[in-house]
Amino acid sequence: METSQRVGRILASLDGEFAGSVVLPADPDYEQARRIWNATVDKRPALIAYCASTADVSAVVRAARAEGLTLSVRGGGHQVAGLSVCDEGVVVDLSRMRSVVVDADGTSLRAGGGCLLGDVDTKAASLGRVVPAGVVSHTGLGGLALGGGFGWTFRNYGLTCDNIIGAEVVTADGTVVHAGEEADADLLWALRGGGGNFGVVTEFTLATHPLTDVLLGQAVHPLDKLPDALAHYVSVMEAAPDELTAICIICAAPPVPGVPQEIVGRPAVMVNAVWSGNLEAGHDPMGLLVNEGAPVVSSVERMPYVAVQSMQDDLHPHGRRNYNKSRYLGRVDETAVKALLEAGRRLPGQHSQIEVLRLGGAASRVPADATAFAHRDAAYILNVVAAWTDPADTGTHIDWARETYAAMDCVGSDAGYINFIDTEPDRVRSVYPPRTYARLRSIKRRLDPDGVFRGNVPIEPAS
Repeated sequence: METSQRVGRILASLDGEFAGSVVLPADPDYEQARRIWNATVDKRPALIAYCASTADVSAVVRAARAEGLTLSVRGGGHQVAGLSVCDEGVVVDLSRMRSVVVDADGTSLRAGGGCLLGDVDTKAASLGRVVPAGVVSHTGLGGLALGGGFGWTFRNYGLTCDNIIGAEVVTADGTVVHAGEEADADLLWALRGGGGNFGVVTEFTLATHPLTDVLLGQAVHPLDKLPDALAHYVSVMEAAPDELTAICIICAAPPVPGVPQEIVGRPAVMVNAVWSGNLEAGHDPMGLLVNEGAPVVSSVERMPYVAVQSMQDDLHPHGRRNYNKSRYLGRVDETAVKALLEAGRRLPGQHSQIEVLRLGGAASRVPADATAFAHRDAAYILNVVAAWTDPADTGTHIDWARETYAAMDCVGSDAGYINFIDTEPDRVRSVYPPRTYARLRSIKRRLDPDGVFRGNVPIEPAS
């Protein structure tokens, strides 16, 4: 009864100043409205507010805070731990704020806080430009950008957060502020990798870069060739130009042309790579990576960048169950290879996979104190991705992910990519170095001393 009374007072306070719409538990579309990308998340908000403007966001934040209800913010709803929704609280939904406006000279654009990556990719592509972002086009821009943002061009153009050059933000008391190099540079620094801890970003200003077509390279190896295939990947990528980004994946072999029928659907090793520089100059380094090393099949083809951005969408659909474990790796040595081979042999289903991503390039050369994003000197990221459809398989997949993660202790850091972790306050201290964490806490104290924005990977205000 108490929560319903609070919701009633929120609705009364919004009357006349809220242009969006709300969904309540008794409404017929509530069950669909509370769902997000990851089907394992089963939270029941007390109110979902579909905001149409920054003023709407400000009104909802003020009302929820006045009633002391938990607040979460949803852009694309893609965060794997489901932190964009909350139980018995208020969800600020930004999905109606998806406008993208290109600035006069085309070197930057302004994107609404509810944009999906595909919204930004399509608009930038119409001008022959890109914003560095992730690899699935139905991912929300906001969560990805605020936590970092690895994609096919990060080695060439930096992380998504490195390309945030301004933002409109609703803070914990409902005030609208602007972050930029000349207006609250401290907040801009925090938004570049500090997660959603400092307010609701209702508009991003993002740098764009000239790019239309890329080279897409792919290679497939049988799982028993993993030691050689991974050694080849490590060797080539250690000396690779910035224009080459590539990931090595242990997964079920896809039914692509040339893959022998006897290994389709069975655990295999796949290398996916993108060259984002001069296309003529890319054929040799791309060929070295994907054609050498004795793959059973390999290919290199020219594709529009925007097509590459959506080619994995169907592999990561809404409504599937997901559980991730992620950490940085200092190296991939013989012990790590043995652990990966064993985990690959125990791959629990057709949708689960292990990803090893070589870092470096432009993202690694950003000074350590220039943004909140940390551990730019890490050599690799390991992502253990468990994905399944049958609820009965939940324990098997989660156990496999945790065991695979633990097996990499020999080469892994406690630190991880913030977009892939849960509400783990203790682990946040390993995600950020002490000086970075202290500065984030200081900014949190200034903008959100009461911890209104806690529906994310939390940073505590400085005392």
